[in-house]
Amino acid sequence: MMKPVEQLLSPMTKHRLDMQPLNKNDLILMEKIRQQKAALVSQRLETQESDLVRSKVLESWLRCYQYGLDHNLYNYGPIMDKLAFQERVRQKELLLKAADPYICQLEAMLSDAIILLSDEEGAMLRVIEGNEALRRQNERFNLVHGSIWNESTVGTCAHCISLIEGTPMQICGPEHYFEKYEQISCSSAPIFDFNYNLAGSLCVVTSSFSKQSAQSLGLVVSMAWAVQNQFQLALHNELLNQSLQATDEGLLTLNKNGIITKANQIAQRMFLPGAPNLIGAPIELLLGEQPLIKSLLATGQPIHDAEIRIDSINQRMLISSAQPLNDRSGNNFGCVIKLKKITRKKTAPVRQFGVEARFSFHTIKGSSPQLSKAIEMARKFSNLDANILIQGESGTGKEMFAQAIHNHSRPDGPFIAVNCAAIPSTLIESELFGYEGGTFTGADRQGREGKLELANGGTLFLDEIGDMPLEIQPVLLRVLEEKKVMRLGGSSYIPVNFRLITATNKDLNELVKKGQFREDLYYRLKVLKIDIPPLRERGADIIELAQYFIDRIAQQQYIPKPVLSDPAVLHLLSYHWPGNVRQLENSMLYAVNICEDGVIRPEDLPEEVTAGVDLSLPASQKTSPSARADANLSMKEIERIMIAQTLEQTNQNISEAAALLGMSRSTLYRKIKEYQLLKS
Repeated sequence: MMKPVEQLLSPMTKHRLDMQPLNKNDLILMEKIRQQKAALVSQRLETQESDLVRSKVLESWLRCYQYGLDHNLYNYGPIMDKLAFQERVRQKELLLKAADPYICQLEAMLSDAIILLSDEEGAMLRVIEGNEALRRQNERFNLVHGSIWNESTVGTCAHCISLIEGTPMQICGPEHYFEKYEQISCSSAPIFDFNYNLAGSLCVVTSSFSKQSAQSLGLVVSMAWAVQNQFQLALHNELLNQSLQATDEGLLTLNKNGIITKANQIAQRMFLPGAPNLIGAPIELLLGEQPLIKSLLATGQPIHDAEIRIDSINQRMLISSAQPLNDRSGNNFGCVIKLKKITRKKTAPVRQFGVEARFSFHTIKGSSPQLSKAIEMARKFSNLDANILIQGESGTGKEMFAQAIHNHSRPDGPFIAVNCAAIPSTLIESELFGYEGGTFTGADRQGREGKLELANGGTLFLDEIGDMPLEIQPVLLRVLEEKKVMRLGGSSYIPVNFRLITATNKDLNELVKKGQFREDLYYRLKVLKIDIPPLRERGADIIELAQYFIDRIAQQQYIPKPVLSDPAVLHLLSYHWPGNVRQLENSMLYAVNICEDGVIRPEDLPEEVTAGVDLSLPASQKTSPSARADANLSMKEIERIMIAQTLEQTNQNISEAAALLGMSRSTLYRKIKEYQLLKS
């Protein structure tokens, strides 16, 4: 029987040093392994341990044969499409952040190797090629980012066995299932999260097993462990931050000197705007002199249900608990305080439904003419009681407008939001109209109120109304006409009084022509209509929103706020933003966490934002991409480029361009002449 460690090492490398050339015995051993593989797939060999082939390799060969793979041919692994790969990278962000520094170390150490990082399903997240020869080899195997390499797609490989067995593994030459791998060698180790779920694998591949040894596997295992430690630490921190937010109380963590080291969002909001950033502030600056907290820090005695007064904000608060942070040996590292505001006003309990309507017209960011027109129209419509239809592309902020209208017109009532595209067609009727007990199998015995009932006295917001099933539309129309609803299985009508706001990113008029939407319902919904402009038509709003998101993200993550470089600003203004404000927010989240030295440069933006953008600088100002990313352009250069892009966007329409740029026609004409932007 082989020892456990020997079961991980290939027999081709057990007694070999790095860079030792193949000899006659190696070639004989390779041929014997090929013969055993051929015997296995022809069903002449049992999957039992042998002196030449390890049992895990034999079992892998057999599985590959059962998948229908032919070892004499080669099966290319499928490749994820661009959007699917981007989503996978987003999901694996913490793993990639933990792994990238160590992958860079491996890249510096191994100039003649391919470094692979996969997720638990074998999807390649990182493919680092050491030289041109290895790049050509990878082209031969079609191994790229997003390739799905697991046992069912590419047969026996080291990382495939690592993912299945959860152990390190080294595979050389003919031990691979496919003969096309020839002398290729790979050493792999798995990576686990803090709860011992498989998260991925780290693998080093060389063009010949003569370039690997037992030490190669040891190097990969040590690097994978280092990645795993960083990954688990990042996960712990993320879950800790989530647990801090998952409460209705303000949470503050203090060190032994009374300095605030952590604060959840509830605590931040309690003391805003007087203390926009609590981290690093002494607790006295926030709460004033509080003998109870001083005593806790000095003695370690916990506090429960103690009422304090904070003079700076004229507010009484309850310390529901304050606990010392002690380790197992009793060493104190500070304390955790839970706070909640005390309100003396006694009111009858009110049953609350729906979502919190957080937005008002003042919180909608942007000052472009198009957006200002939409806000002004929405503000006027808020004072009327007619139905409102909001149209705009996905991500433009349709629900934000709906909440602002609600807070302006019916702030004391519930705001009930329903996404018509997210509810299965079989459930949407019961969701909207409710049902009586026993109406159908699985129904609540007491019945359930529908969203139309819950919206009584407030606002009903039907998002993606264009996706409402055709058979439900006449029932909704009757409710709007008669102002009463009957539950499924019910026998009486219930009066309802709500403000209806609908939203869509589709052309409802076109759906009516195709018979996919009722014409009478369409005209009932569009009594008042608001068109929200797409982000690409809002000019300087793009930068105002980008700065707002950067500020908010930096504050939420307790990091210094980075600044946007001028070239990054130009890329943001040049991009067409198909995902609108939602995409811009995600892009800023990416950039804030990628950038270095507190500056966001073009290379820190997502690839789709910078791909194919031509800033059209004059020939005298064109530099290399790296130089241009670091250089700050003058305000005149920025203005010239913005005017040129706006003219291109509006097809040389001076009036539209002037409105987008926020300047008069005469000023625009003068600047066109000054910057020599006249077209023949």
